[in-house]
Amino acid sequence: MVERRRDRRRRIGVPRGLLRHLSFQFLKEEPMSGSEIVDKIEEYADWRPSPGSIYPLLSHMQEVGLIRPHEDQDSTLKRFELTEMGRERADELMIHDGQMRARIRNIRKMYWKLHAGMTEDLYTSLGDLLDALEDVYSENKGDPEVSGKLKAALDSAATTIKEIGS
Repeated sequence: MVERRRDRRRRIGVPRGLLRHLSFQFLKEEPMSGSEIVDKIEEYADWRPSPGSIYPLLSHMQEVGLIRPHEDQDSTLKRFELTEMGRERADELMIHDGQMRARIRNIRKMYWKLHAGMTEDLYTSLGDLLDALEDVYSENKGDPEVSGKLKAALDSAATTIKEIGS
């Protein structure tokens, strides 16, 4: 019997619906093609969706009236833009931001406590730090003074932690 060789590269587990969520988020900013959405996702994550994922999604979104082709000067790319119904759906998805944050917290907790073996008290402090960062940043998006102070606080914390380890 001949054994089939499979691609042995590890693949990142991506939560169901994330590609759709990100596509809405990016199309809300500006018209984009499938390849531009994939490139943008890769900028933010160690994940590059396959053409077999993005193009059927865009096709479905167009069929149900969430996106439409965008008239563009670059005829080599087929860019899409959100329709009014698509914009409403994108806004609805943003309402579920709390659910996304809860998922991230769960993954974070599993990694640090289960995989890395972090103690409960140390994990609680890490969680409190990250939650505070998320809350203050979310409440002050676009405020360069707050962003500067957050960066300085994080840089200081990183320096202190590295000094402890050396």
